Amino acid sequence: MTETSRCPRCGTHSAGAGERSLCPACLLGLALDPGAEADADVEAGPDVDPSLPGPAYRVLTVLSSEPDRTTYLAEQDDTRRMVTLDVVSIPPAGGPDSLAGCRERLRALVRWSARGAARVIDGRVTPSGDFCVVSVYVRGQRLDRYCEARHMAPGARERLFSAVCDTMADAHRHGVYHGRLRPDLVVAAGSGDAARPIVLGFSVTPGRVPTAADDVAGLEAIARAMGWRGADGPPCASVAGIRDAAHIGWA
Repeated sequence: MTETSRCPRCGTHSAGAGERSLCPACLLGLALDPGAEADADVEAGPDVDPSLPGPAYRVLTVLSSEPDRTTYLAEQDDTRRMVTLDVVSIPPAGGPDSLAGCRERLRALVRWSARGAARVIDGRVTPSGDFCVVSVYVRGQRLDRYCEARHMAPGARERLFSAVCDTMADAHRHGVYHGRLRPDLVVAAGSGDAARPIVLGFSVTPGRVPTAADDVAGLEAIARAMGWRGADGPPCASVAGIRDAAHIGWA
């Protein structure tokens, strides 16, 4: 029979944990609460930048899990605002994708904001040494599924895709690159036909530095998921190139 214990902060049962081990949610909560006491021998991680806000966040649930990152839905305690916490495992120090590189990328993300992207508002280092990027939570349906559910005309799909391109072009002008852009990270936010596309998931990318070419490849995948049937050819070199290429070929 699997041995279980209770988290000393919230009382949650967890398999294989020690008598005073915190559950994953409470460990993350300590990392994101600059005023929390470091009980259970776990210290809160330092803020990435002293100029950034330092509210506490209450973890609600896991939104997604990948080999190098877990994304949580949380509530910001002081404003009750819903946020996402993207917790990323970072490689050892020494490269541009190490902790120092993550700090610099976070600063660029916080400085940049666009109407078509979920805004990054904060960032921390967790007690385990992972990096956490905090963004405003945006509720919405995947953009490609939104189009399919409404049997949208090709012209309407192209206009939505062009708006996604506008967001990414603005990001690139400010030196911000997504790096893992894909169809499930663009949602239609809002009600009915008034919904607008929002790009989610701007964060740090362990293992490498994201580039414009990564984002252009992601945009092509999004366009094809939305019904674009353009001919295969040499990869586009820029956001403007993929937007121009997508003027024809919509199903």
